[in-house]
Amino acid sequence: MRKFLVLGCAALLAACSSNRQDSARDTVAEAEAPANPGAEPLKVALPQLSYRYTLSFLLPEARLAETQDGHRAICERLGPARCQLVMLTRNEAEGRIGDALLKLRVTAADAGYFTGEAARQVTAAGGRAANTDVAGEDVSKDLTDTAARIRQRELLVARLTETLRTRKGSVADLVHAEHQVAAAQEELDKARSWQRELQGRVAMADVEIRYQALAAPASGASVGAALGEAAQGSALAFVWGMQLLLSLAIYLLPWAAVFGAGVGVATLLRRSKPVA
Repeated sequence: MRKFLVLGCAALLAACSSNRQDSARDTVAEAEAPANPGAEPLKVALPQLSYRYTLSFLLPEARLAETQDGHRAICERLGPARCQLVMLTRNEAEGRIGDALLKLRVTAADAGYFTGEAARQVTAAGGRAANTDVAGEDVSKDLTDTAARIRQRELLVARLTETLRTRKGSVADLVHAEHQVAAAQEELDKARSWQRELQGRVAMADVEIRYQALAAPASGASVGAALGEAAQGSALAFVWGMQLLLSLAIYLLPWAAVFGAGVGVATLLRRSKPVA
């Protein structure tokens, strides 16, 4: 019996001690809470960036078109939802060093993969990067301002529409309200369009790739062709110069004849005068 009483007293003491410890912890926590008002994690809004990639590559002239087509094939594999072709131009004039331009819109998440794969293909084709430029524009403020403008115009349109629906006020007030609704709706449509454009600029990055062909080493055939073109150009220039001189002579010959006749008459008259 005595043993049970001892065990019961020990259990009661342990419970009281535990309660006192819990109460002390709660008191400390309550005291620390006002001292650390910023204990909760802060919510930081990430900036909304619109990226633009500008790449320039130097390639052997024979591999330029192939590499450009390879970059377009990467875009086609990504699909129209992730990559869109904007412009493709290529100068393939015979006998001239070609150049090309490719403009794309790639999702921001795939822009790094696309540019890396494009550079890898250029290296495999024997080319190299001439310039790489990545620029980001923060459009967070524009998005925030546009969203606020949309909310204001939505409230205004709703209020004016309710006024027209209940038909409260005079006829002049109703006509004025109709004009206000039309103007507010037009501003609302413009704001929504601008918001979609900004969101598209954030979601899709502009990628511009310029290709420049490396000058090919001179060969016997190319040197001969160049000399032949130079000789032909010189002959054409000589013929054109002779034609210009003959045309000029034809135009000036009558005037020269008139001038010569006048000089001859004046000389005869001067000789025929008696000496004083």
